[in-house]
Order: sequence, then structure tokens, then C-alpha cells
Amino acid sequence: MKPLLTLIDLTAIAQTQAAIPTAPPAKRPERLRFCTRCGDTTEELETQLLPYGFDRVCDRCGMGVMLTGPRKALPSAGAAFVVAGRDGKITAVSEAAERLLGEEAALLDTPLTSLITSPDGDEQFSRVVSRAAGGSREVSELRIVASAPAARRLGPLSARIASCGPPRAALLVLERAPL
Repeated sequence: MKPLLTLIDLTAIAQTQAAIPTAPPAKRPERLRFCTRCGDTTEELETQLLPYGFDRVCDRCGMGVMLTGPRKALPSAGAAFVVAGRDGKITAVSEAAERLLGEEAALLDTPLTSLITSPDGDEQFSRVVSRAAGGSREVSELRIVASAPAARRLGPLSARIASCGPPRAALLVLERAPL
């Protein structure tokens, strides 16, 4: 009777690397870091090989906190945006947004919905902001109405709403709505 496997067969099997099927790595959304005050943007922290928290304050203006968010939500530096915490209160206003909404000092810690509403429904607006503040990876776009006179003079506005952090918060990038 012939043996099932010879020593040569076992050696060949041991030297052959098994082909283990692997799923391709999940594609991570493109992210960037941005200053909550001046709106300056840089590549995400991990690509800079700096330890976490090393550059927490903006190098450019020295006043803003550096947060991370999706590039799709904030495609250019100097954008007009508001950051709202999980409680729905405003935690940061960019310099560009100050020209539309008013001074940051007066807006901090006020409910976002007292400043911005949506013709699509305030319930939907609050739900999208809440999801973003909770860490949703989705970038949503909604039509908005800002109560500040300077913003109303611009005409219809829209907001790109996404998660940012740390700490987790909602980023609302304000821009003119497409006609």
C-alpha cells in the first residue's frame, strides 16, 4: 500500500504559502484638518506622522482649534462654517461665517436652530445635524435659511453638513444655493 503523503509532499506543502482570500481594505474617506477660526486647511494628521494632539491649535492664526472632517464637506480653505456640538449648541464660527451670521462671541453656546433653519423642515435639519454630531460618515446637503440680515441678503443658502472632531461635532459649511 502506497502512503498517502510522502515526506517530500509534506515539505512542499509546508513551504507553499496558503492563499488566504482577503477582502480589499475599506476605502477611507478623504479627510483634512481645518482651523475653526481662520478656516485654514491641511492634510489629515496621520499623514503628517505627528502624534495626536501635537498641533491642536492652528499654526496660522494661533486662535482656532484644529479639527478633522471630510474633504468633500470642506473642499477649500477659508470657507464660511459653523460647528455645533452634540447638544445642538454652536461651539465655533469661522471668520468667514462671522461676516454672514454675526460675531462668534455672541453666537457661542446658542442653539443652532435659533440661528439657522431649513425650508425642507426643521425636524429634518435637526436630525441631519444630530447624526453628523454623533459621528455619521455621511455628508448631507440641505437648503437653509439664516436669521442674520447679512446672510439673507445673499439669497438662498445651502449647507453641507458632516461630522468633525475631536471632540465629535457637526460641521455646517455655508454657501450660496445653486439656482
